[in-house]
Amino acid sequence: MTGVLRSLRWRIVLIAAALVAAACLIIGGITLLALRGYLVGQLDDRLVSSAQRVDRIGGRLDRLPGSGSGDNQSDGDTGARGPQPSSGDFVGDFVGVPGQAPQTIVAVIDDGEIVVNGFVDAAGKRHQLNAAEQKEIAGFLGRTPPTTVDLGGSLGRYRVASNALPGGATIVTGVPLAQVDSAVWQVAWVVLAVAILATMAGAATAAFVIGRSLRPLGRVAATAAAVTGVRLDRGDVRLSTRVADADLASTEEVGQVGGALNALLTHVDEALAARQASEETMRRFVADASHELRTPLATVRAYAQLSAREHPGMPEDLERNIERIDRESVRMGELVDQLLLLARLDADSAGAEPATQRTEVNLSLVVAEAAGDAKAAASDHEWSLDLDPEPVLVNGDESQLRRLVTNLVANAARHTPAGTRVRLGLHASHGICTLTVADDGPGVPAELQSTVFDRFARGDAARNRDAGSTGLGLAIVRAIAEAHGGRVALESAPGRTVFAVTLPQAA
Repeated sequence: MTGVLRSLRWRIVLIAAALVAAACLIIGGITLLALRGYLVGQLDDRLVSSAQRVDRIGGRLDRLPGSGSGDNQSDGDTGARGPQPSSGDFVGDFVGVPGQAPQTIVAVIDDGEIVVNGFVDAAGKRHQLNAAEQKEIAGFLGRTPPTTVDLGGSLGRYRVASNALPGGATIVTGVPLAQVDSAVWQVAWVVLAVAILATMAGAATAAFVIGRSLRPLGRVAATAAAVTGVRLDRGDVRLSTRVADADLASTEEVGQVGGALNALLTHVDEALAARQASEETMRRFVADASHELRTPLATVRAYAQLSAREHPGMPEDLERNIERIDRESVRMGELVDQLLLLARLDADSAGAEPATQRTEVNLSLVVAEAAGDAKAAASDHEWSLDLDPEPVLVNGDESQLRRLVTNLVANAARHTPAGTRVRLGLHASHGICTLTVADDGPGVPAELQSTVFDRFARGDAARNRDAGSTGLGLAIVRAIAEAHGGRVALESAPGRTVFAVTLPQAA
């Protein structure tokens, strides 16, 4: 849940940053367009004014006789920008008229030929246009509005306009766009920098505000996560964790979620309390019933054995009935003992009774003795041992641990055919000891593996009790392992079945 909130927070921050960046770029773009339009408009006013000044001051179009350089001869580098006009000069000069800005281009087109052209730079030096530049200018005839033209080279982009002169000639005037472009680019960089700073500031502000707004919801998620870590399946469980009143009052949304979670936790707590009370009642009943049944069962068995001794010549069917009574009373006694042990283990795990006194137990010795007993009791199986050289010690109740090992060994002997090889292993590593009972028998059916450790679980569909199985042996194994802080697992396939019990090793 915390990861979800963190992801949501950063997603909102990214959206906020994107919106701020988009707003800055849109506003900056509109500002740049407006600024460029304004500057170009001012430049066009200067262009028109310059053209009028040239037209007014420059002189008439009357040619002087002959050809020569006249007043139009440039004292600059004319070879780089084209030759002087050869058709004669006009009275006056159109280039460098007083009041013109530096780099202002002036050209006169007469009968489709550029007869005057040039510009004066900032140092007062006059220059002629080269052939390519004259070609761009030659297309302006008659009266044309201001138009942007890229002359290339060192001149770059110009705003150019033309006007008709008396006599049919055309005067073309151009002013550079370099200052306008430079100003627009400077403002563009400023807009970009402001957009970046605004985006970063907006993201940081959004992260702070959203983080602060989601903090109560994060504490609600932490409350829910704390509850998920509580084991609810057994024991006396109390869910005292609740969402704080301050978080409930933070926002309406958090208040609704937190209130619903508190109500749910209250209902679950009440249900767990009712379950615990029911389990304690049932546990006491099983323990009391098991305890009370031990005496009458012992009495039944004693009277059956007494009757067999006092009447040695009784009929065969009566003798068989007495033997059956004795055998079933023994089995019933074992079942009662197992139920009583499970009730005590449940009480220990729930904390209803003081925990069993724990001592240091040599589990290697327990396993070795169980293997020796199994060789004598189930001699039709092949038994082997695989133990660490050093004794494996655990803290626990020795009688319960003996019951755990004995039940696993008895389960392997009872549910595998004669000739099966059974291997008992015990190894310790990194503070954990692992007890394994492996056999090469037919294995546990796949449909029973998930319930094999449940109480009264049996491997036969008919639940046949002739073999003496009560269905509680593996359930006791799991209960003892969990009571000692361990666990039991099963891996089974035809030809290999392994019951593995892991327990914490003694310090």
